[in-house]
Amino acid sequence: MAILNGNVIGNMRGRLGNLSARTVDGKTILAARPSSFNVNYDPAVTQVRQKFSVTVALAQAVLALTTLAGIWKSVKESGMSVYNTIFKSNFQYSGTDKPTVDNIITPGGFGLPVDVAAVAADKITASLLALNTESVFSAEEVSLSANAIVCFTDPVNPDDEPYQLISLNKEVANFDFTQAYDLQIDFDAKHKVIAAKYTKNILLLSVASKTADGKVVQYSATSPKASA
Repeated sequence: MAILNGNVIGNMRGRLGNLSARTVDGKTILAARPSSFNVNYDPAVTQVRQKFSVTVALAQAVLALTTLAGIWKSVKESGMSVYNTIFKSNFQYSGTDKPTVDNIITPGGFGLPVDVAAVAADKITASLLALNTESVFSAEEVSLSANAIVCFTDPVNPDDEPYQLISLNKEVANFDFTQAYDLQIDFDAKHKVIAAKYTKNILLLSVASKTADGKVVQYSATSPKASA
């Protein structure tokens, strides 16, 4: 493995002949690719590969939400990418066929007081109790960022993918952290098509407080909800 600092040809990523390249913290890392690869079909190894695939999909869904990506960036270790930080924190909780209610979309945080949460055919809804019952909010925290990953499972048509993930966000200005709040995030047309193909779902929900200029001050832990 080689690390290039001040690379004159810019950041690199992908395959370069028998080398693979990736960029972490502005440094390009080159590593040799194996000359051959034999797939191991041992059941234990197969399960690890399946969990790996599920965790990759979840990490990508989390990174699709700017607020969540920023939160994970703030806690990542030096030399580790944001993606790898999310992956490392979730791999042990992933199932072999789909994410689970134990997966997380934030690295800890204050408890999210959710009274009721549900996924419908066209939206998600959640009744939040006053957030100041779980944390102390300063005068600079003036808005709320609600972020969710929905994992749709148990397809109506067995030929469809076993699960699909969608990423949702809602920004609420002038938020009152001392009052209960009924959250609703509507699906777009693509989300509605996906939802119609599945009979069950897992909702992973988190919120963050922000300043007037959009800087995250604090965030909640992940609140999971699985359909019956």
